[in-house]
Amino acid sequence: MNDHPKGDTVMTFKQNDLSVILQPGDVVYIKVLSLDKVTSSLFNLDITGSSATGEVSTTLRGYTLDDDGYIRLPVIDTIHVAGMTIREAESLVQQRIDGYFKNATVILKLLNTKISVLGEVNRPGTYSILRNSINLFEALALAGDITQYGNRKSILIVRTINNQNITFRIDLTKEKTIETEQFYLLPNDIVIVEPLPLRAFRLNTTTISLIFSGLTTLVTTLTFFNSVLK
Repeated sequence: MNDHPKGDTVMTFKQNDLSVILQPGDVVYIKVLSLDKVTSSLFNLDITGSSATGEVSTTLRGYTLDDDGYIRLPVIDTIHVAGMTIREAESLVQQRIDGYFKNATVILKLLNTKISVLGEVNRPGTYSILRNSINLFEALALAGDITQYGNRKSILIVRTINNQNITFRIDLTKEKTIETEQFYLLPNDIVIVEPLPLRAFRLNTTTISLIFSGLTTLVTTLTFFNSVLK
């Protein structure tokens, strides 16, 4: 943030965190706590002993929203939760559970909470996050920070909403950036740190050198033949 005042000036910013909105394809974890073990066992998926890892394990441990935004629960059947926040979906499932069972408590969490950080960072890759959202600084820290060739004025964010990809760029050199909604990432966001123009030039230096070398050889050859013909 190059425009931050020097000295001990204290700047206060309102955290503009985003609420995660459930979408088709999301996987939610639902746990029902009840003194009645039969009730609990109906809803609590158990993958004990399974060797599945990664996305397969995530799918096995949760309920996947279908293309129309519904999850299918035992006894209760389908519940439409797409377009809701995690808290709203949890409240709705609790209401439906209360209609069938007494003294049961519902816990609902989003399982597919991961982000990908690519481009000019020291450790590009996909990272799982324990919260529903993190900010861009935290994401870059997970990826080992931006390299010396990364363009801090052009961080590309790719976000999928309702099966449509939207993109926007963030300038980390501007202090006001941390007040924007885009500064906070959502699950499945892709962060791409673009290279500085100098980096692109350096990558092409070898090719350029080869071209000039070839041209020099061609000129030398033509000059030689020209002198011989004379």
